[in-house]
Amino acid sequence: MISRRHALGAGGLTLLLAACQTPTAPRIVPEDGSIDILTLLRSKPEHTRFVNALVISGATSRLGRQNGAVTLFAPTNDSLNSLPAATLALLDNPPAQPTEAQRALIQPLVFGNAAWGLLRFPDIAARRNTIVTWDRARLTVTATGERTARLAREGVTLAAGRPAPEVTRGNVLASDGVFHVTNGFVAA
Repeated sequence: MISRRHALGAGGLTLLLAACQTPTAPRIVPEDGSIDILTLLRSKPEHTRFVNALVISGATSRLGRQNGAVTLFAPTNDSLNSLPAATLALLDNPPAQPTEAQRALIQPLVFGNAAWGLLRFPDIAARRNTIVTWDRARLTVTATGERTARLAREGVTLAAGRPAPEVTRGNVLASDGVFHVTNGFVAA
């Protein structure tokens, strides 16, 4: 025979289990410059591969207010699907301790999509639409709307049929910089 105490305990357990299975709404992180760029990117599920690239490449040491502002062109997960399978496997399952070879494989992806300084679209326009990336390449950013732009890397010719990468949502402000969401990557 089940006592009243056990029946209530079982009911409580059922409610507890039900609560654990209820999906929680994703935490909305403000894009008003109050959160650092790495935390902001980590809050965006569509950027997990790029966040993993930042970590694997060792570039996270370049982020933070103590190092000055940075600008990142952050490709979405889907826009990285054209990378080689081995690179995608590394981005999808990053090692706890990346090797030098793994860092070297991922660094061009990060360094070609990053620049020093807080570069919003008006700041880039003031530089004749050209910025210098961490790998010392010139990147042309041509605004196509208030928060959209087309990207071109000097010296890189796109493969036939491959469209130029674009900023689909620009000027996402963080406390230590800004990032622009892209539908492709601009590394060589």
